[in-house]
Amino acid sequence: MDFVGFITNNIILTLLIITVLVFVHEWGHYWIGVRNGVHAEVFSIGFGPEVWGWTSRKTGTRWRFAALPLGGYVKFLGDANATGAGAGDDSLTAEQRKRAFHTQSLGVRAAVVVAGPAANLIFAVVLMAILLMTLGQPYTPPTVVVVDSQGAAAKAGLRTGDTIVSIGGRSVDSFEDALSVVQINPGVALPVTLTRDGKTQSLMVTPTPHDYKDRFGNVHRLGELGVASTSALPVIGRVLPGSVAESAGLRAGDRVVEVEGTPIQYFGQIPKIVRERPNQPTTIKVDRDGATVDIVATPAAEEVTGADGKPRFEGRLGFSSSSASIVRTMGPVDAGVEATVQVWRMTGTIYTVIRQIVLGLRPANEIGGPIRIAKTAGEVSQIGWSAVFYFIIGLSVTLGVFNLLPIPMLDGGHLLFYAIEWIRGRPLSARAQDIGFRIGLAVMGSLMVFATFNDISLLIGRILPL
Repeated sequence: MDFVGFITNNIILTLLIITVLVFVHEWGHYWIGVRNGVHAEVFSIGFGPEVWGWTSRKTGTRWRFAALPLGGYVKFLGDANATGAGAGDDSLTAEQRKRAFHTQSLGVRAAVVVAGPAANLIFAVVLMAILLMTLGQPYTPPTVVVVDSQGAAAKAGLRTGDTIVSIGGRSVDSFEDALSVVQINPGVALPVTLTRDGKTQSLMVTPTPHDYKDRFGNVHRLGELGVASTSALPVIGRVLPGSVAESAGLRAGDRVVEVEGTPIQYFGQIPKIVRERPNQPTTIKVDRDGATVDIVATPAAEEVTGADGKPRFEGRLGFSSSSASIVRTMGPVDAGVEATVQVWRMTGTIYTVIRQIVLGLRPANEIGGPIRIAKTAGEVSQIGWSAVFYFIIGLSVTLGVFNLLPIPMLDGGHLLFYAIEWIRGRPLSARAQDIGFRIGLAVMGSLMVFATFNDISLLIGRILPL
């Protein structure tokens, strides 16, 4: 299927996801506003001309679906523009002034603004808790089983048997926790606290940057330590149909002992060797049911555009590992606590990525818009519904976090104005707010253009591969 067809076939799923998340966000604004006596004139899913809607006889609110379903808004009584500045008081009656947004106390206005992003985060926690109660969560103890002698961990002094307590300032409960920190910090020195022989030790480790290509051809720059847990033993879990691995005779359950003369201790060593051998016959020694089998496979050459923008060829065999992680299901209380912790960590991760992009530590081509969302939605739908739900969680957290950035036009921009009002004892002038709005419009417009450019570049790259 070509990329255009891929996007088209997943447009319904994408619009459904966006509609749900926008509704949740705007409902947060609406609910807190109405609870505080503010009248909501319009609740819109989408922008532009109305496609369908109705007016509530009870509240007088106009509920509508608009032509461009890539966002939404709630218009409260008295809102005159996107800065939140009020309409002229002369146009409002005394009763209307009591229910207008701009006449409310600073605390009420701030609460209404915060409620949108908060609703996205709460929604993510609830959905995450449901998944933890039903599907469970992979868990691997944070104990190092294997250390690559050439990896970043070995250079930093990590040893087999070390148990990681914290990394990068984040406490670690599982190997998966440590991995999530390492992956988003390629090339960044991280403090590590560990226990060794009953004693606590500290050291610094710098994850090695690596451009990783996933099953859908997306390239991600991730950090690697060169350590493995029990879940990363060199056992083949799945062989892709039609792959080089299948043609060569590799099977699920094979334990890889050696690749091209290099002893294999953990699964991560295999792709490192294979990547460097495109179109080169490679000898793979496996243990199959207690017998040693020698297999010769020639890794397929796949072109990869690295995060540095330079193309190169890497070898691919087409098999994945067999995870030995324990899957833990939880009760409602434990699931709620764990979901809250995970969403909090996701929030920190998103801010870290934003900071890295701003500082040039992460490639700016990772910024994407609706096309990339549609592409990713289609990819996760091929994996399964659990992956779709985790994608929705991630997108909901991203929406909440992004809206809290202190940029006029966003909720965070309103909060910035309110903070200034609290400090000064009076609001900014209408002119100052208007200037702030124009700056925010320029920033958001530039960001949208840049994201669209990245999306189109991705689209062209898929249609016209070099």
